[in-house]
Amino acid sequence: MDNETEKKHAKHPVIRKCMQHLEVIEANDKTKQIVYMYMKTMDDEIIALKEKNEQVNRSEKL
Repeated sequence: MDNETEKKHAKHPVIRKCMQHLEVIEANDKTKQIVYMYMKTMDDEIIALKEKNEQVNRSEKL
């Protein structure tokens, strides 16, 4: 994964920092792809959970 692709996709600061660390340790592209995939999946799941909690909180207020 090149730096340009990294910058476009790594929006969460933790993902961005992790990708920078992989650059420092000179991880190969395959390793970067795998790490990014798992971190992005976790980020997506956290976002979904936050949205679900917000919906529950809104419905409880009604």
